[in-house]
Amino acid sequence: MFFKWEPSLILINHGSVARDHLALERTFLAYMRTSLALASTGIALVQLFAITESNTRNSQASRGLPQYGRPLGIASIVLALIILALGFYRFFSVQFSLLQKKFPTARMSVAFVALMLAAIIMTIFVALFGSVTSS
Repeated sequence: MFFKWEPSLILINHGSVARDHLALERTFLAYMRTSLALASTGIALVQLFAITESNTRNSQASRGLPQYGRPLGIASIVLALIILALGFYRFFSVQFSLLQKKFPTARMSVAFVALMLAAIIMTIFVALFGSVTSS
């Protein structure tokens, strides 16, 4: 089955069960915090580029800069939603696995999130500093 939906409301505390599930909740909250920060960044990017557009409407210095605002903001918000869905999926799949006395690693999801964040950050720097040096 692709998605294991069997949340258990009561767990028997043998060994480190309580500690493992509390750590799992903290990890889910970290995914949520990252998602909220990235969504806020997307909204801030759209607003920043909109302000830049209104302030430099007649200036040659930043003529191409405002066209990057919405695509970067949308990409950030979409990535935030993907991270939130990934955290939600990971929470329930790991919870199911812990009840089976197993633990799946998260190598691919961590690599994916890191690469996407690096790509968005590099694109923002190229858009901002590329327009500054072209003036």
